[in-house]
Amino acid sequence: MSDPHDDAPATEEELAESARLREALEDPSRPNRDAELARAMSSAWSPRDLPAEAHRVLVERALARHDLLRRRRGRVIGVSFGAGAVVALAAAVLLVLRTDPRNQDAVRSVEVVAVSRSTQALFPDRFATTGGESSRIDRIAMARAADLRENEFAKWGVR
Repeated sequence: MSDPHDDAPATEEELAESARLREALEDPSRPNRDAELARAMSSAWSPRDLPAEAHRVLVERALARHDLLRRRRGRVIGVSFGAGAVVALAAAVLLVLRTDPRNQDAVRSVEVVAVSRSTQALFPDRFATTGGESSRIDRIAMARAADLRENEFAKWGVR
């Protein structure tokens, strides 16, 4: 009676695959996914030094990529400043056109708008030490509502 834990004999296909794996492990130029995995696991466990030529190629590739990114970043910054300058120029032209002396009606309507101001003129007397907060707030709210109403009428051209 045989032990069920014994391995079954290898098939011809398994023997052929193990031979291909052995050859790929001995010669890294042969492509084999299992060999690549075995080499990666071996390198993770006990890494070897890179050959000088492979190291040089990796460093040159990284520096070339860095230079490319630096040039691209410089181009993006230049385009950003250029676009900002165009927007600023357009805003300046718009400002000049809107303040054209021939268009003084618009400027005059803005000048008559009431300007927000201090509340000191609303309270000539000193505040009481206690109480009266509600009446002060009501007085400020009424004054600001009147200012708003005057501003709306001024914008509509009504006097």
